[in-house]
Amino acid sequence: MIAHLKGQLVELELSHAVIDVGGVGYFVEIPMSTYDRLPKVGAPVALRIHMTVREDAMNLYAFATEEERSFFRLITSVSGIGPKIALAALSALPIETFCEAIQEGNIKLLSKVSGIGKRMAERMVVELRDKVGALGMTSAIVAKVADDDMPAQDKEAFNDAIMALEALGYRPDTIRKTVKQIFDSLSVEQRNSENIIKAALSAMNS
Repeated sequence: MIAHLKGQLVELELSHAVIDVGGVGYFVEIPMSTYDRLPKVGAPVALRIHMTVREDAMNLYAFATEEERSFFRLITSVSGIGPKIALAALSALPIETFCEAIQEGNIKLLSKVSGIGKRMAERMVVELRDKVGALGMTSAIVAKVADDDMPAQDKEAFNDAIMALEALGYRPDTIRKTVKQIFDSLSVEQRNSENIIKAALSAMNS
């Protein structure tokens, strides 16, 4: 089973990407949440993979973070929900918002996702409410990658550092906590991805 791909991004569309790994191009389907984090075509990239195998097809679904892949697997554990709907859920709402809607039984919000009707939303609430709590996938624990009111330049440096460290295999929760602490300690002039990455590596390897 393929669990991880690291190579060069050779094609990128809203719903899919192609990753060249040692001369082999892997077609992967992606949600918008992952699309927004991917670099430009031609750049190196590392993605987490969920692989499905059927008699007539083998599909790869790629995610920028472990939270996205865990959420995808959680959603597809519900009877009647397949990969397409799970990708639509990731594309429609932030993970923490979706999971809070499940915990709160917000059927109206869940039903706004393409492919999820009222009955399916009700089923999700029943089947996933306890699982969502157990995984800690709420806004109190799953922090946003960057604050919405953060200046564009700072947000880019923050996100670039997050992605680079995730590509190196560090735990997402550790990365975010460390990067946030380092970011807050740096002056405005020092806030670039290179400085953040160096300081984070030093902190996490100490």
